[in-house]
Amino acid sequence: MSILLPLYVYPWTSAAKKHPDVDFTVVVNPCSGPCVESVPYQYYLDAIPQLRQYNIRTLGYVATNYTTKPLDDVLKEIDTYAAWPKVSNNTKLRVDGIFFDETLPPSQAAKNGTRFRDRFVVHNPGLIPAALLTLPSFPAQSYTNLSDITVIFEETFDKWLNRTTFDALQSHRIPRSKLAVILHSLPDLSKRVLDFVVEQVQEAADCVFLTDVKVKDEYYHGFSGMFEDLVRSVDGGAEGWEEK
Repeated sequence: MSILLPLYVYPWTSAAKKHPDVDFTVVVNPCSGPCVESVPYQYYLDAIPQLRQYNIRTLGYVATNYTTKPLDDVLKEIDTYAAWPKVSNNTKLRVDGIFFDETLPPSQAAKNGTRFRDRFVVHNPGLIPAALLTLPSFPAQSYTNLSDITVIFEETFDKWLNRTTFDALQSHRIPRSKLAVILHSLPDLSKRVLDFVVEQVQEAADCVFLTDVKVKDEYYHGFSGMFEDLVRSVDGGAEGWEEK
């Protein structure tokens, strides 16, 4: 299991130092995209190369605005990320792929490019309806085949607990290695309960991000108090449910 980190703040390395066995994929988003300038602000110039020291996969954030953003603008943002190493004269300022937010992106633009190390594509439609997710034909015919990872559920913790939603997430037939689940607005959970939640999410997807931030538009703009416990849980730090 790995952590998909959609934190749109200054990149960090502390969790990676403490937990070298956890795979992190970090979404780099300096300006709701790559910034109008050719390179991001100086603290990103300093921090992104540090992520490479810990073999952390980095993805450039591109919003497609639910298909309302002109395709040329989307492609221009992809090109901007791809040009960072050349413009900055720093090969370590390279992202490994693109995180397309807000529905189906032109993901082949990143797949076909030669300037991303992994040509890795994540796309986030936000929510795949339960009825669609459980269709037997969905894995073969869906857009999940166009990306390396698809976020199949990005919603509140309470909505994740809904019976119809929970059952669909647990019973789909898509390979878990190609899926991610992002939950926000979690309550104040004990570590043992958080371990259990992580185990249940793992039944649906191999990539996870959980936060207890409940303020709209602030979910991914800071580290929540539960982040360290989340990393410990993913790192196999479960306290267990057996009787003591």
